[in-house]
Amino acid sequence: MQLFLIKSFHSLIFIVESVAILFIIYSGLFNVGGTLLVVAVILVVAEIVVFVANGQRCPLTKLALRMGDATGDDYIADFLFPQWLKPYVSPACGTLALIGFVSIIFRLLTN
Repeated sequence: MQLFLIKSFHSLIFIVESVAILFIIYSGLFNVGGTLLVVAVILVVAEIVVFVANGQRCPLTKLALRMGDATGDDYIADFLFPQWLKPYVSPACGTLALIGFVSIIFRLLTN
């Protein structure tokens, strides 16, 4: 049951972070600011700090592995992504976050 809860929470975080990254990109493209953008940036920066501080591995994934998870994947990765694509999910999310941050900085500098 604990492993299920950890993996479910990990999946929820993945969804929230993905939405935040997409909102940052949207904000940069369409010059949208406000509280939601601030929250999205804080969430993504916090995720980046945690991810990098843990050796580019989510601490929840490490915890799930210690609790007996054989795959080391979260539920989202288990059913959304084929095995060959899974190693590229984190770099893709990081690249999209970088694109979003650059687009926001560009908008701030040109407004």
